[in-house]
Amino acid sequence: MECLCAEVLTFGTFDEPLLYTIPRGLENVLTNGMLVRVPFGRTKTLGIIINICYIDPSMSSFQVKEILNIEHDIPLLGSDLIKLIFWMHKYYAVSYRSLLETVIPLAIRKNTKFKLVTKLSLIKILSDEDRKTLEVRSPKQYLLYEFLLKSNRTFGKAELKNFSVAAINSLIDKGIVGELFERADCIVYDDPIPSESENNGKNVILTTEQQDAAAGIAKSLVKGEFCTHLIHGITGSGKTEVYLHAIKNVLEMGGDIVYLVPELTLTPQTVRRIRHGIDLPAAQVVVWHSGLSEGERRNAWLAMANGEAKIVIGARSAVFAPLKNTKIIIVDEEHETTYKQAETPRYHARDVAVYRAKLCNAICVLGSATPSIESLFNASLRKYKLNVLKNRIDGSTLPTIEVVNMRYEYSSGSKNIISSRLHELIENRLENHEQIILFLNKRGYASVVFCKNCNYVATCPHCSTSMTYHKQQNTLRCHICNYIENLPTKCPKCGGYDIFQSGIGTQKLISVVTSLFPLAKVERLDSDTTMTKDSFYNILNRFRDGKIDILVGTQMISKGLDFPNVSLVGIIDIDNAMNFPDFRSNERIFQSIIQVSGRAGRGNKPGIVIIQTHFPSSDLIKLAVQNDIEAFLKNELVSRSEFFYPPFSHIIRLIFSGKNEVKTEFLAKNFCDDLRKQSQGLFELRGLAPAVIFKVKDRFRFSLMCFSKNTAIVLEKIHKSKEVLKKAKDITLTIDVDPIDMM
Repeated sequence: MECLCAEVLTFGTFDEPLLYTIPRGLENVLTNGMLVRVPFGRTKTLGIIINICYIDPSMSSFQVKEILNIEHDIPLLGSDLIKLIFWMHKYYAVSYRSLLETVIPLAIRKNTKFKLVTKLSLIKILSDEDRKTLEVRSPKQYLLYEFLLKSNRTFGKAELKNFSVAAINSLIDKGIVGELFERADCIVYDDPIPSESENNGKNVILTTEQQDAAAGIAKSLVKGEFCTHLIHGITGSGKTEVYLHAIKNVLEMGGDIVYLVPELTLTPQTVRRIRHGIDLPAAQVVVWHSGLSEGERRNAWLAMANGEAKIVIGARSAVFAPLKNTKIIIVDEEHETTYKQAETPRYHARDVAVYRAKLCNAICVLGSATPSIESLFNASLRKYKLNVLKNRIDGSTLPTIEVVNMRYEYSSGSKNIISSRLHELIENRLENHEQIILFLNKRGYASVVFCKNCNYVATCPHCSTSMTYHKQQNTLRCHICNYIENLPTKCPKCGGYDIFQSGIGTQKLISVVTSLFPLAKVERLDSDTTMTKDSFYNILNRFRDGKIDILVGTQMISKGLDFPNVSLVGIIDIDNAMNFPDFRSNERIFQSIIQVSGRAGRGNKPGIVIIQTHFPSSDLIKLAVQNDIEAFLKNELVSRSEFFYPPFSHIIRLIFSGKNEVKTEFLAKNFCDDLRKQSQGLFELRGLAPAVIFKVKDRFRFSLMCFSKNTAIVLEKIHKSKEVLKKAKDITLTIDVDPIDMM
């Protein structure tokens, strides 16, 4: 006999939707996208309803049980997100459980309670006689009473700090003042006063190039059809103003906006620009990233799910924002590798954004000064609509780039990591009260610690990589597994005391800069100095306010920062990224040079960039100096086409890991042989080989690369070959579709 049932994707281990009957009383309440609690084996688990239908439970191969209860009284996921989960499950070969845990935050699954604040208000008006009595007997209570009477509004206790707690409590006890418990407003990065150095986004006249880009996006919005726009604009060309123009159009249409930035550290500046450029209450501009507290995450998620929020700004996980009417998804700095998740599910937020926009019939806007080769290739195939911004909005020119040959520098007797030319320019900028950025994409003090006597190198006992010396803590740290040990006073191998530190990191650079320029205010910006919630925001504010003269930092200072007083950028060591065992290494170096160079000369002061390198004649350096993206793209495409690398193929990387090296390699080879038999010319296998970082967290790793134009075919064969590993419970197979990390 048919009855009303629900198909539910559970957080359990069974990787298929399960059928549950709907209990009486909930027939007209439950709907798709709701979070419910259901029985699962002998336990209970959460699940998302994906379909409601009439069906005969006896036809199911499983015992059909009844839904226990609803966790939230509103749908948490719309139809687009449910379809997106199904697509990601198939494309990235990940479990539904993993996807649900990624899409629905723990604070929502735990049903974390809202933080409440106490509000006080006057609930009883005294007669003239009682007022006089109160004034005589309790002057402090009288002053509080008069204040509340004249104000005629509610106050938080913190707002009444000029009045004693005893006076407040006495009026409450007398029934004159009442307590109300309200949900606490939680506005992340609440910054109502725009900086004078920032354009507030209002009444801005767009350049001709910006108008063309904005008009193209507006035309697509009017059509109401899915379309992807790629905005290729040089640094300072005003891509953000184009985004703002599109956002205003979407808001006028009643639509919602997702705005992605590559790192959570960039959200404060982006939020500031949006809130100051759009006439919208701050509470409707929601922030979403992993740095939020549990309460902030719950508030933000429910504000999106119930329609209160109109704009969500955040890092890659914001692509899953449960907005009601998504009309545009903006992916700023779309080339950044941080959009790729490093753990399961290994999705790429840019690609997910494009597909989600397709599901919503929305517009996806990708923007960058150095677009990824894949995006530029898609634009050349007319899959994306390309808009080019070739000029800076304020008429300023791109900075002059000079290359310093460090071989000549060292041959002249100088041992300093700051070249004489860069030293001269820093002195000049400090005299003129201008600011400097020094870029070095290596944190710590020294990258290698070794013994001069026996050539012992301090390596991580759990990973096959050298440890980095951090001077402030006097420790060695593995940047892969975070293992930490004290710097040895003598060599653990030979017992000698000649321990030497080689290589440079941001800690060492800042100590050198401080000694060379003792009067300058110098600060460091890397992941070691931005571990607390607002540390990145605070450092940038001090830099914006002129309280920092020289900012030393890693990759995070190269992205999207706009400081008009920065007139000099020094790229200290670009060589350590060259000849990296990754086909994307040239692209990343090129992008880093262009991006960090773009931080200079964004105001009315001309900018200079100094690149320190041992390879000044390399084509890569020359093209970056000329900002010749077209020539670089042409060279890269020729190389990638020859070796069948993306964008001419998709790569699926398989990593086999286990604690026993011999056993792991043996089973991985069996798997590889089985998969090769199935390939039948449909895809190409390269490997099996030890991974570049062979050991991670005491597990040995072997890598196999699958190249194909159709990932679905490869994944189908991979799942069949999994039978080889079925009995090997201690061997882990990781499937990474469209990998970014080749290490």
